[in-house]
Amino acid sequence: MERSTTAFSFSLLASLALGFVLVVRAQQNPGFISIDCGATNAYIEEENNIAYETDEGFIDSGNNMQVSTEVIYENNLQSSKNVRSFPNGKRNCYTLRPDQGKNKTYLIRAIFWYANYDGKNQTPQFDLYIDVNYWATVSYSTYCYKEIMYVPQAYDIQVCLVNTGNGVPFISALELRTFDDDIYRLRSGFLQTQERYDIGLSSKSFIRYPIDVYDRIWAAQNYDWSTVNTTAAIDLSDGNDAYKYKIPGEILRTAQTSMNASIPLYLQWTPSISLSTKKWIVYFYFVEIERLTSGLQREFTISINDHRFTKTVSLEYLKPVAVVSSPVGGSFITFSIESTNKSGNPPILNAVEFYTVGDLPNVPTAQDDVKAINGIKATYLIKRESWQGDPCVPSNYTWDGLNCSYGNPPRIISLKLSSSNLTGDIVSSLSHLSRLEYLNLSGNNLTGSVPEALKKRVMEKTLNMSLTGTAIPCLADPCPQKKKKHDILIPVVASVSGFLVILFGALAVVWLSKRKQIAESNKRTLRLKNRPFKYGEVSRVTGNFGRVIGEGGFGKVYHGTLDNGTVVAVKMLSESSKQGYKEFQAEAQLLMIVHHGNLVSLLGYCDDSKHMALIYEYMANGNLRQHLSDATNRGPAKGLDMEQETTNSCGCSTRFGLFA
Repeated sequence: MERSTTAFSFSLLASLALGFVLVVRAQQNPGFISIDCGATNAYIEEENNIAYETDEGFIDSGNNMQVSTEVIYENNLQSSKNVRSFPNGKRNCYTLRPDQGKNKTYLIRAIFWYANYDGKNQTPQFDLYIDVNYWATVSYSTYCYKEIMYVPQAYDIQVCLVNTGNGVPFISALELRTFDDDIYRLRSGFLQTQERYDIGLSSKSFIRYPIDVYDRIWAAQNYDWSTVNTTAAIDLSDGNDAYKYKIPGEILRTAQTSMNASIPLYLQWTPSISLSTKKWIVYFYFVEIERLTSGLQREFTISINDHRFTKTVSLEYLKPVAVVSSPVGGSFITFSIESTNKSGNPPILNAVEFYTVGDLPNVPTAQDDVKAINGIKATYLIKRESWQGDPCVPSNYTWDGLNCSYGNPPRIISLKLSSSNLTGDIVSSLSHLSRLEYLNLSGNNLTGSVPEALKKRVMEKTLNMSLTGTAIPCLADPCPQKKKKHDILIPVVASVSGFLVILFGALAVVWLSKRKQIAESNKRTLRLKNRPFKYGEVSRVTGNFGRVIGEGGFGKVYHGTLDNGTVVAVKMLSESSKQGYKEFQAEAQLLMIVHHGNLVSLLGYCDDSKHMALIYEYMANGNLRQHLSDATNRGPAKGLDMEQETTNSCGCSTRFGLFA
């Protein structure tokens, strides 16, 4: 007991400590998600003061590995020391849930450093997806990263690594950064970072957080141009159009110019073949960092790919200007920055970003369906390799056991979870798959009652539901508990149709052998054979008819308890039943005639004015057909067997003994 208490106390303290660390991390880097993939502990990166956490809770597949000890010290970043590899499954996905929610602009960066972590010295090649759409192909042996500016339409963002048959996918780190303003946004698609340059002499080879509050990575770049710089403070107030981009002053204080005003700044860049058909968007950042002669102003015109985009810019001292090009196509990129006639100074460039436009052709599965299927996955602890990312899209990565319709948006129409070791109640999330046409839950240990929405759809024949090989849940809520199989006998109630077959067979024998006894018995009154009940007593026994447990041939059936504790089923004659009175008499008389160990007993009746009822002993363990189906491992061929154990316990019903 002492050891248990100590363990609990330690666990509680550890949980509190972890929660405190997470709160501190959230306060330290607001709007950041920083995951060291493959790490075993959270930490703060000394190089940039960013708090990293493990990937626990972001993904539930893959193996943690350390890079080769031969090269581990070639990179100073702690986040480069480990990887998470995915030898199993075609698609493995991280799920990011930023606090800022959907329809915000996020920088998402996936980092890779193979570093011979698997000892094979063979760099793999695999695809990277953002949600349901292709992002990039990864095939680098050196340290690299893939980065996009992305606006999600859902609260969850999926970053997926897809095995293309060219080696095991892996990842070193995954980072998300939130932008405060409406920047880096497109009407459709996403921006994929190609280059981000700090132009001019810089004291560092690259600049990122905390100097850049958005943690953009700026590489120092010097062309064969003249370099200028200043120590003056750049005007970063909200009075200029570049304010919302929050370009660090350290980057803007350096720049390059051409040799004189008559020479333009000119650059030609030939991208890789895979990018040659893309659309390009270029972000230029300019600041006048030289004090010009009074009356002079630096003015120039930007031109991209032979004037497919042009823009004239005039600069004021220390006030940044941002210029964003329209999408420009071409197999290569050329741009020139040329002084206008009225400017006596050469053109200048402080920083530049190159992006390609990524397409988002695939539409994700309807969010109601995604939420529902993830709820089912979490409740039943389903572990399947394919159950990651979007359940339906892309179609070649649809979750195992699902079929989908591919409209706009796609919907889940079929779900097969047979023999999946599911236990417990039928989860209500299944009812939220509103387009579901087929549901197979056979071969599982499910209990409880069928959700009303599913029950209704089965009865309306819009859903085919299979529960073969299970203890079919009753329709009452809660269901009576089934006794264990090793009990001496399990009394089981037969369905009305099954009862009729057995009953009429028994009656035929009895009728032939004891015709005279039957005639005499028909003359007996109910009061001489069974205890009479007043209507008020029936109401009290059933708790004012508070619990309906089924519906028999001529009325509803209620659960009740006699004063001596005997549990009973009370079958009331419906006032609207035209044939009910005749059926009432026939059923009562037959039960008075036929007495057998396999028939439930009639304990009493009520014939009080217009109120008529039969009171039977209560059978709580299902009907005969159900148990025969269990015994032969067969169930209803189509739909749900809507007959209930309690319905069939309330009539001229049959016991059936099952031996342990």
